[in-house]
Amino acid sequence: MDKVLAKVGEVAVLPQVVCQVLEFTGNEDAGTQQLVKVITVDPGFSAKILTQANSVFYALPRKVTSIHEALMFLGLKQVRQLAMAVGVFDLFVGKNDKESLRRRAWWKHSINTAACCRAISMPLVDVNPDDAYTCGLLHLIGKTLLDRYDPEQYNRVQSVVDQGAPDVLAERAVFGCDHVAVSYAASVKWGFPDTLSQGLDYFSPAGEPGPEHSLRACVAIGTRLVKLAQAGIDPKDVRVEMLPTWPLDVLVVPGERIPMIAERGMNAIASSEQFVI
Repeated sequence: MDKVLAKVGEVAVLPQVVCQVLEFTGNEDAGTQQLVKVITVDPGFSAKILTQANSVFYALPRKVTSIHEALMFLGLKQVRQLAMAVGVFDLFVGKNDKESLRRRAWWKHSINTAACCRAISMPLVDVNPDDAYTCGLLHLIGKTLLDRYDPEQYNRVQSVVDQGAPDVLAERAVFGCDHVAVSYAASVKWGFPDTLSQGLDYFSPAGEPGPEHSLRACVAIGTRLVKLAQAGIDPKDVRVEMLPTWPLDVLVVPGERIPMIAERGMNAIASSEQFVI
């Protein structure tokens, strides 16, 4: 873990604008003009935002040419989600086709999980949907950091996973640490709010009730629902045994509500392609 984290600064630094967007979203007194300034500090980043905003998906009445216009047409939350999505994307780009293929799969899974987490968190009192989205978006970032640290070693991990082993156990066997622990440690290194950092630890059972544990539970359920959706499972057929039990306990989700939660999450997954670059 120490070796991986020591190299994090060399192999991948979370774009400063993403950190600023995170900081901005945590400040209730901040205004839209401040978000515009945060995003437009990087011309290349702004171009990505405008490209996404002008995509066919949004069907805006006319092409937008500035971040301020994008805010007017799309709204603060949509632009914020776009900023997070395109800002993190560069960490999931590989140096060769093999690396890019698996990292793009992780990226797509992360985007889908983010959308799912936001959807299933909306009825919950103690979970901020935007925080749930962020945790879902970043929950696999440890994978790409491990991969960037030593791609050949991650090839070994992938070989073990392809044979049916859980990815966390395969990573521990090869690297001595797993992507969940790396995601958490990297987020601390980057200065994330503690609640968000703890929300990335979606693998371990949660402790005492609290917002951070509810976030972890949302991510644990969200990432599993993405896998079920990829397998073609109908939300009406999702049962208790298909989901990890501790997140259901944390969120107090009774068995009869699971199909409803699954439908809400899977509908969001189906709509999340707008963010897949």
